[in-house]
Amino acid sequence: MVPDDKIPKPIELVVDIFLKIKSEVEDKSIGPKLRQRAREIPELIESMGLIPALSYCFAKANSGGKEAEPYKLYIRAILEYLNSLKFLEEDLESVFNNSVETIKKLYPISSVVTPLLRPFLIEFKRLCEATWKPEKGERI
Repeated sequence: MVPDDKIPKPIELVVDIFLKIKSEVEDKSIGPKLRQRAREIPELIESMGLIPALSYCFAKANSGGKEAEPYKLYIRAILEYLNSLKFLEEDLESVFNNSVETIKKLYPISSVVTPLLRPFLIEFKRLCEATWKPEKGERI
């Protein structure tokens, strides 16, 4: 086992956030869907940009039903990470519930936030892929 002082802090942060999000996955069918979101959304951010991708995720998260839950969890992971980097300083619940205000705050700094978010998203995706099996029909 690697000593704790040898694990880079950013990796430790991703693992902590992942474990927090994983503990919120109560329905076994949500894990594979979260895995799929973790594979799709980084590409969406790269192709459309952070703000449009977050807007899309917030819309999906607020749509209700089982399909909304993986989007909620994924957004929570992103917001938790941005909060740890001090880009968002409010209570995470209010940040999540006030999507328009959150997007307004992130818009002027999105060119700074996006490159900092990239390594987190990649590692989060890897943890999801290692934890949950793909949904039926998902390309591997």
